[in-house]
Amino acid sequence: MSYSGRSVAGAALAISVFAAPTARVSANPLTICDIQYTTNSDGSSDYHNQVVDCAGGIVVGKWDGGAYPRIMLQDPDCPAVLADPNCPQGWGGIQVKDWTWPYGLYDNVEIGDWVVLTNVQVVEKVGGTFLYWDSVWHPEFTKTPGHPVPPLVEVSVSDIPAPIEGPPYEWYVENHDAECYESVRIVVRDVTVNAMNLGQAQDNYSLRNPAQEDCWAADYMNENKVSWEKYHPFVGLDRHFCALAGIFEQYTGGRFDYYQIVTLKTEDLAICGNLDCDTAEVNLDDVPAFVSALTDPEGYQLNYPDCGIQAADLNGDGVLNGGDVQPFVDLLLSLPP
Repeated sequence: MSYSGRSVAGAALAISVFAAPTARVSANPLTICDIQYTTNSDGSSDYHNQVVDCAGGIVVGKWDGGAYPRIMLQDPDCPAVLADPNCPQGWGGIQVKDWTWPYGLYDNVEIGDWVVLTNVQVVEKVGGTFLYWDSVWHPEFTKTPGHPVPPLVEVSVSDIPAPIEGPPYEWYVENHDAECYESVRIVVRDVTVNAMNLGQAQDNYSLRNPAQEDCWAADYMNENKVSWEKYHPFVGLDRHFCALAGIFEQYTGGRFDYYQIVTLKTEDLAICGNLDCDTAEVNLDDVPAFVSALTDPEGYQLNYPDCGIQAADLNGDGVLNGGDVQPFVDLLLSLPP
């Protein structure tokens, strides 16, 4: 199955925003890792402003994004081919912005589709490396459904550190070592919200682990957040999460340069013991879900999108097994009568 975009309005807008790209560098499709991997100090792709074919990846997320929706692709085999010893699970994710109307790419792919793209432009925008599905280049795609969503990449908070505040309301990372995780679905464990109202839009929040290390997160793409609210309802000062997952992004501007985990739905915000994910509260209604998760063989994978599985890993070892039973019982016994 193949689709293409032909929006004249989209083409005019693209020409007004971007300079003409350079000639195609190769007739062979590039992997996501080929496009993302860089040694540039600012994290920019070597293919910036070029029109390429992309061998593609599995759709792991979608965001309507207003006028320009986007999909998130991840190639689970890409890192093994690249074999970057400093980041063996990195470089395999990328976001694709659909600049056509009526959004033939976004509306015709689903989570689990493997999507191959031709004639897409590589663009560096506000710190991120994106593929632009723009009708001016006559893009096309093919899809193959039914692929398992790749497991979350577990990352230490120390590997994606929060920026340092310089002058008031300016934040900058010390380096771009976290670049390899850009647009990859990652998860951090055992973190607590220790600050809010941060970043360019004052919608970032800081997560702190037991080692007193911080990283940043945001909910602006979370489909379960009220559109005019800055945060998902589960997020609040001193809120502890067994796990928090999302797409990893870089954001740069005149006074900003930082990385953030962007949650996509409620299931990305795993509160310890809150297996039914209905509210932020833990209660006896979570017991049947805990038993079900513990006896479900797929539960051992601790895989998105089941936040109940993440919330059931109460000892934070990344595995759901009998070692989580006593912490769950202790949690229930600590609840108010």
